[in-house]
Amino acid sequence: MNKKKIKLLIVDDEKDICKFIKLLFKREGFLVYSAFSSAAAIRILKKEQPQIALLDIYLKRGESGLDTLKQIRALAPACKCIMVTWDKAVNKIKETKAQGAIFYLIKPLTIDRLLKVVNRVVKNIKQKG
Repeated sequence: MNKKKIKLLIVDDEKDICKFIKLLFKREGFLVYSAFSSAAAIRILKKEQPQIALLDIYLKRGESGLDTLKQIRALAPACKCIMVTWDKAVNKIKETKAQGAIFYLIKPLTIDRLLKVVNRVVKNIKQKG
C-alpha cells in the first residue's frame, strides 16, 4: 500500500513516545509530524493538513487531548483521530467517540497494534478516495 502521501500527526507530551512513533511511521513511508502541545498540534494541522492524528488524552500543563480533538474536528473534519492513553475508563472511551475519535488505544502501545490500527485507517482513507 502506497502511504507516501499519507500525513500523520502525533500529539503527545512525552518526547520519547513521539520520537519512537515518528521513526516507526517514517519507516513505513508516512510523512510524520509531531507536537508536544495542543497549540503546536493546531499549527501543524493548519499548515500540513494531516489525514491521521494520534492524540494523547492527557497532556502536560493541564492541556486536554479531548480539547485538541474538538479543535481538529472543527478545523479538519476529514482528519481521522486516534486517541492514545493509559485511561481505560469506559466513560472516557465513550466521550472520545462522541467527539469524533475513530479508535481508542491503551498504553503501553505495541508496535503491532499501532500499525494494525493506522493501516486500517489508511485503507479506509484510500477507499474513500
